[in-house]
Parts: sequence; C-alpha cells; structure tokens
Amino acid sequence: MHSYSNKHYPVREGLGLITIKGMLARSAGLYPHHTALQIKRGNEFYKVTYRDLKERAEQLAAGLAKKGIKFGDRVALIGENCPEWVEGYMALASLGAVIVPLDTQLKAQEIRHILTDSESVALLASNNFKEAADEAANKLPSLKHHFPLNNLPALYETPEPKGLKRQVQLDDLAAIIYTSGTTGQSKGVMLSHKNIMSDVDGSYQIFHYDHHDNFISVLPLHHTFEATCGMLVPLYVGATITYAQSLKSRDIINDIRDSQATMMVGVPLLFEKMYQGITRAVKEKPLLTRMAFSTSNGLVRSIKTVTGKRAGGRVFQSLREKAGLSSLRLFVSGGAALNAEVGRGFETLGFAIVQGYGLTESSPVLTINTVKDPDHASVGAPITCVELKIIDPDAGGIGEIAAKGPNVMLGYYKNPRATEAVMKDGWLLTGDLGYIDKRGCLYITGRAKNLIVSAAGKNIYPEEVEAQLLNSQFISEALVIGEKNPQTGREEVHAIIYPNYEALDEYAAKHKVALDTAQIEKIMKEEVRHQCSHLADYKRVKHFSLREEEFPKTTTRKIKRYLFVGKKVQV
Repeated sequence: MHSYSNKHYPVREGLGLITIKGMLARSAGLYPHHTALQIKRGNEFYKVTYRDLKERAEQLAAGLAKKGIKFGDRVALIGENCPEWVEGYMALASLGAVIVPLDTQLKAQEIRHILTDSESVALLASNNFKEAADEAANKLPSLKHHFPLNNLPALYETPEPKGLKRQVQLDDLAAIIYTSGTTGQSKGVMLSHKNIMSDVDGSYQIFHYDHHDNFISVLPLHHTFEATCGMLVPLYVGATITYAQSLKSRDIINDIRDSQATMMVGVPLLFEKMYQGITRAVKEKPLLTRMAFSTSNGLVRSIKTVTGKRAGGRVFQSLREKAGLSSLRLFVSGGAALNAEVGRGFETLGFAIVQGYGLTESSPVLTINTVKDPDHASVGAPITCVELKIIDPDAGGIGEIAAKGPNVMLGYYKNPRATEAVMKDGWLLTGDLGYIDKRGCLYITGRAKNLIVSAAGKNIYPEEVEAQLLNSQFISEALVIGEKNPQTGREEVHAIIYPNYEALDEYAAKHKVALDTAQIEKIMKEEVRHQCSHLADYKRVKHFSLREEEFPKTTTRKIKRYLFVGKKVQV
C-alpha cells in the first residue's frame, strides 16, 4: 500500500505557520490601508481595511474579556455573511476562545442542541436570526451571555497594554464545527489553529493569488470550506473579500461586476446553475447567434484537442463581458464532485475552473487541481502538507481514501468512540471511495456508505450513475440509491428524479402534447433508458420515482440522502 504526497504540481514557498491572530496582525502590518472586507449597503460598498479589522477585533476581544469570556470558553456565532461575522470570528480567535459556528438554516431546537453539547457560554447572533437564537438560548444554564452581532461597537473596550495573560498557541483549539452531513448525524469537529492555518498555507503554496485579488463570497461562512478558502485564504495574503448581497444570480453577478471580483469559491450546484444560465441565455438568441456560438464552441474544443492550448479566453471574451463575469480569473469548486462537463464547458468559455477535495475533518482541503492544466474528472493532487493512501483497493485500484497531515482534526468533541472509528494510526478514514493515478492525482468514485453491490457482486457507485442521468436536459436533480427487490431480495439500482419542468414545458409546447403525469413518466422513462445506455448493464437504473420539488439539501447543497423513498416506475 503506497502513500502519495504532492509531486505533481509546482509549489511556491509558504508564508509560515502562524495562529489566526498572528496572520491578521501580519496582513494588517503589510497592507494597513487595503480593503479587507466589503459589502454593498445601499448603493455603496461598506469597506473595512486591514487596519480597521485588526483594531476592531482587538477592541472586541477586550470587551468580551471584560464581560467574562476567557481563554478556552466556547462561544457560538450565527449570522449572515458580513464583515461583522468576520470581526466576531477574529476577536474570538485572538482571545483564545473556541468558535462554534452555527448553520443559519438550523431550527431553534437544533441550535439549542449544539449550544448544550458544546457547552457554549456565550452566543453572538445577528438580528436576522435573533428569534431562533433567543428561543434556543432560553433558560439554557450553560449560556451566560447573548451578544448582538449587529452592534459590536457597543462591546468595544481598550485592549490591555500588556496584552492577554495567555497568548494563543498553534496547538490550541480554535473551533468546534458541527457537521451537517448527508446522513443526519451531527458531530463536533475540533480544529486547532495549526490544523486550520496549515491548510491555509498548504493551499497558498499551490494556488497563485495575492493582495491584488478580490474574492466574491457566496457560501455560508459557518461552513469550513468558506471559512478557510473564502475567508482565511484571502486574509492570509491581504486580498479583498466582497460579500454577495444575496444568493440570487442577478445580485451575485452585479456584485462581481461592481467589485471587479477576480476569484470565486463555490459548490458544484452553484457553478452548474451559472453554466446552465449562460447556455440557456444563448438558446434564447436568434438562430445566427446560436450557430455562431456552436461554431465557436467547437473551434475552441478542437484547438484544445489538437494543440493543448485554450483559446476560449479570446473567442468568448465578449460573452463573458456581457454576462458581467469578465473580471473573474478563477473559479474554485469544492464540497462535492463537479460534473466534468461543466468544468470543460467553463474552460471552453474562457474561464479557469478547478476543483478540490476535502472534509470538515481536514480543515477542509486535502487536494487541489492544477490551474495550468486541470483534469476536470480528477480532484487533483494533495496539497503540500497532506499524504493520501487508498485502503484495501480492489482490482481497479478503488478503495477507501485515507489522509494524514497537520490539517487533520484533533477529534470529535466529547465523542471518543466516533473519533476512534475514523482515526487509525494518525490516518483519517474519509469514508470516500476513489483511486490515485500514476501522477498522484485523486479520483473520487463515491461514498463507501452509498455503495450498491449487484447480485453478481459488482460494485456500483451511485455518483457515477447520477452524473450520467444529469446529462439529460429533462433531469434537474437525481439521487441514486440501492433498493431491495421484495421478490428476489437482491439490491437494485433505483433513481429518484427531480425533473426539469421548464424543459418539459418547452417540449410539450413544441410537440403539442398535454403534460400530464403519464406523459412526464413516458419522457423520463425514455431519458433514463437513453442515458443508462452509456453505462454497463449492471449499473443501469432498474426503476425510478419522480419528485415535484427540489431535494432538501445541506448548506453546501448536498442532497440529504437519508430522507428519500418514493413511488417506483419500472424502466
């Protein structure tokens, strides 16, 4: 069994491993007047410079200390993406308190559970989530303080000249992050300053970005992917972070255009929706425009195939400008597997897009694809501080992915049994299945728990089947699971599908047919059969059920698999 480290990508020297507090102090010293954070409020951007952020974090830390918050206390934080959330995070990290970020989609009962389990002594909450926060905190014995995130200056105090009695060290616990997951089970992941900042520095060594860049922040800050890659990564180099006003496509594009953002961190569904939006807009253009687009698309792909060069930057420059996305130089996708066709599609249009892989338990980044020559089917090679290995690989080299490095968590909070189940001799067992090629690049094939085993003992990876189904214009979302045939007792491939009702309406109008349940099932049956014809017989969907609304998802847009059953339609 081999372990793999990064031998594939050229790297630059890191900036050094320091605490979150030390990182902010360094950036504020180098770029005091540079904008660290900004958000559109009214018609203008509200801006916070690096000097402002450092001073406010210090004053807030002093104020919290005066209120009784001390080193090691757990403090929960809930709010929308905004400069105040970052200020609260930085103040707590500077104070040596342990940050407990809360998912804004949680209900009061779920928030109360996390507050209780983490033994949080204080809660910083924005006005938008005050009702749920108040209900969760009501008569909770462990919670001593409830602070408003929208009025942090009221808490400011002058920092002590000698500083804190106990300075924060790299090995100190920085955060407890409760995973939402797709299985319904929530565990508190303990991450130290060393865990988090080694991941930031490891990512820096592979990605080339600096203080000239501007990151557009869309994903929720409570999630590790955004907290690390969308917040700490840019703050590490003195870059600017622009917070999107909302998750509406129009608002995001306006914020990108108005701020001239250069980098965007997102999840696959976000990029898939963006790509579909671009291609749908083209379909609505006159015939000559559509023909020109198709010809240009084919030309760019041919040039890439023959010469290896990417011509989309020049060919589609006008399209990117009209879409309001011309300033963006890099998309970074994570949180789930990106459809390779979406990656190739963006590349054809002249956008650089790469994907990485990781878990909350690894702070989160484990691998990143190379910007220079991305393989959109792969999630890339390990970042500089990470080692990977494949456990018990089958004949095709596929097995469980294990990772080791300074970014791997300390363990699950107050849950040694769960920790022991995933930590073996310093290796984190990810629960994901995949293989590593000769270059050391990782390919994800699915989740071990999702694996379907056919009657003949063949392994079927639901994610592969889902990706194939999503190639249909009539399928918006798909979830593939194994279901036992009650007559034979054998596990069969079942798909739950959320149709693209807009595309179905267009089909019905074009072919002048009534779009009733029977007609939809007929169309979907033909589509499932057609898409599955590209798969081996044993991988093909045997029956499916339809949904009338989108799947419930986690905040990183992963479908909650454990929730679904439905009426079967035999294929």
